[in-house]
Amino acid sequence: MKITKITNVLAIMFLFVALMSVPAWAITMGGTPIIAIDGNTDGNVTVDILSAGGTGTYTYGYFLNGSSIFSSIGFVSVATFQGGDVIDFALYDGSRYYTLSGDNADSSYSAIMTFANQVTVGAPQQPAWWSNPYYNNANITWILPTVVNTNELALNFVNNGSDGVAPVPEPGTLILLGSGLLGFGIMGLRKKGK
Repeated sequence: MKITKITNVLAIMFLFVALMSVPAWAITMGGTPIIAIDGNTDGNVTVDILSAGGTGTYTYGYFLNGSSIFSSIGFVSVATFQGGDVIDFALYDGSRYYTLSGDNADSSYSAIMTFANQVTVGAPQQPAWWSNPYYNNANITWILPTVVNTNELALNFVNNGSDGVAPVPEPGTLILLGSGLLGFGIMGLRKKGK
């Protein structure tokens, strides 16, 4: 009984230390689509995202909200999205697409994403279920036969920056988080019943 309690305490302490060690101003992760977050102080429901980065022989673009339609983006261009849009950035080499969502399922390439410049003006306006933090900037390093860097900057021309982007949690991450919370709930019920 004592060993179980000690194990539980150690697990909680490890989780706390792991969470505290992540910098508050940025997160780094593997490839995943991003979601456009509209800040709540401009009265609009759009997010302008400036895409920049030399993609060499690859065509740069995105798939929007799970669609199979590829929209290309110029070397430096601004695209407008609705708050809540899920954007799956991609590179096209003329024969295949390399997407952020396919990164984990395909070992032939990978993407490293760094989200920085946390938005602190207000709370997210859309989608309503989203919570802080979200960021002005997402930098993507595509690890292909050649390394390609792209950069996404959420712009707000009205009030200088309450819009942003955030990584979309992967289903596996959500399942892991949900099972952990379920385990804590069961532990609490078992304790209460004794």
